Amino acid sequence: MLVSESNPTVPARSTPEGMVKIPAGSFIMQVVNGDQFISYPKDGYPKSISIENYYIDKYPVTNEQFKKFIEETRYSPTDTVNFLKHWSNRKIKKGEENFPVVNISYEDAQAYARWAGKRLPTEAEWQYAAQTTDGRTWPWGNIVKQSGKPEKNVSTTLTLVDYGIPDSTYCNTGDGKLYPVGKYKKGINPFGVADLTGCVWELTNDWYQSDTYQYIILKGGSYYKPGGSWWLCTGWAKAFALPANVTQGIAGL
Repeated sequence: MLVSESNPTVPARSTPEGMVKIPAGSFIMQVVNGDQFISYPKDGYPKSISIENYYIDKYPVTNEQFKKFIEETRYSPTDTVNFLKHWSNRKIKKGEENFPVVNISYEDAQAYARWAGKRLPTEAEWQYAAQTTDGRTWPWGNIVKQSGKPEKNVSTTLTLVDYGIPDSTYCNTGDGKLYPVGKYKKGINPFGVADLTGCVWELTNDWYQSDTYQYIILKGGSYYKPGGSWWLCTGWAKAFALPANVTQGIAGL
């Protein structure tokens, strides 16, 4: 059950700096999650969803942008565990100013968004911004370097899905190294949104309650190169960029 609400923001009269306009339209929303141990409400999918126009950041929020937020608001998180642990003594490491900010929580992301006069996108808004109106598999289209394989049932609840491996000129296919936003120009989609896959996990506003579990919807896939995990179960062995229609939930909130 979806328990989060999306709070409206003040409408912009023109495209805000650093954002792109996503035109109103309809798309077929498909949802996939490899592990059924924590259920995702997939009843009724795929289905057509109509979206009003909105703006979304062209790139993920960077370390420098998040630093400005902290300095101007004197923000201090309620939960300090792992908060900005990739910084050194609360300072951005030299050369990583334009890297995507990581090691922040759902609450931290919401606080930043409020400060910026924005909000987190819903799962449907993120997916529409990523795959556009034509139902493409990847932000740039349907081109992959290595084709995927049929899905494999690992257990009664776990299904391993191999979507193939994209060309490394379109996105980071899992080398374990983060990079400045906007590096992969060929991976920008027709709406003008960049770094939609193979960069960092991107938080959406959607928070679900499922029996005794609560989880937030993450999208996009990561530069991280997993060595194997029950939870990191959708993708392939050596890369972890994900198609635009794949949902990954994070549990234990």
